[in-house]
Amino acid sequence: MSTIFTDIDLDRPGKQVGFANLPFSAHDDAWGAVAIPLAVIANGSGPTVFVNGAIHGDEYEGPIVINELIRTLEPHEVQGRLILMPCANTPALRAASRVSPLDGKNLARVFPGNAYGTPTEQIAAYIHDVIFPRCDAYIDLHSGGSSLFIEESAQVVVTKTLAPEVRHKNEAMARAFGARLTVITSNMGDPRTSCGAAANLGLPAIAAEMGVNGSISPVGVKRTRAALQRVLKHLGVLPDIPVESPEPSRMVRIAAGGNLLSPGDGYFEPLVSLGDTVIQGQLAGYLHRLSEPSRIPEAVHFPASGMVYSQRTFGHVKQGNSLAVLVTDFRQEEL
Repeated sequence: MSTIFTDIDLDRPGKQVGFANLPFSAHDDAWGAVAIPLAVIANGSGPTVFVNGAIHGDEYEGPIVINELIRTLEPHEVQGRLILMPCANTPALRAASRVSPLDGKNLARVFPGNAYGTPTEQIAAYIHDVIFPRCDAYIDLHSGGSSLFIEESAQVVVTKTLAPEVRHKNEAMARAFGARLTVITSNMGDPRTSCGAAANLGLPAIAAEMGVNGSISPVGVKRTRAALQRVLKHLGVLPDIPVESPEPSRMVRIAAGGNLLSPGDGYFEPLVSLGDTVIQGQLAGYLHRLSEPSRIPEAVHFPASGMVYSQRTFGHVKQGNSLAVLVTDFRQEEL
């Protein structure tokens, strides 16, 4: 069940390019809809793989590469079915925003969604209830967004209900993807991401972070293109596509207590860089109150040891903002 409608037949062979339409009655358009780009390329028997980009509207490498596939792939190159949604959160993309301007919600924190909820919840429900049940694998392309510098990575999301055989498939997808890091994460225990929802359905899935700072990186686009081709070949849906061999991926996990949160409002001056190794208690930076010259900057220390996986891009911070996230090497005995 979904409020979203489309002229695309998700189960028909061949190549179809169009839109999924979300009814939206606004002040300036009583009978309008939000158009979400959608394509299906299907041929013969084989797996169904769903690839989306722009879950967040300030992340662009994924949509660029997915649109390339839509323009260039022909059905005879596909074995099975590709469902491609380059701009899942179209309203946020148009606003260059992490959250939707229609309801202020983050599409990566509302799954499994609500078919009769807010616009963002309806998009999540369409993906969860209509697309996921047709799929054998799912790839969610991110790129950090405007608030983050982040190491290139593929994320394997673990939940309490994730079956071991699905996790093994997820890790194999991440190795084929070939990002510099493979990050095992529970997203701070929040299962409402798209990959968290996929995990709870038993659908193999990975999320990737392939850019930074809300920009478009030529290197990020190139590496996203190569990585996506590798994992689609690994899954068997593009069996004949030529691919570059992946570099070994370092498997890590979010360090326990490794999310450094701002202790207050102000302006944060970091003293370390992305990729640096730090130890528990090390000085991370200073929290300044720039409009109060007499106040001594507050020293902020790392709560754990590890490698700096992400850092906040914005100098202005509010209490509770993530200043940095640390990762540590993952050991199989931790399974």
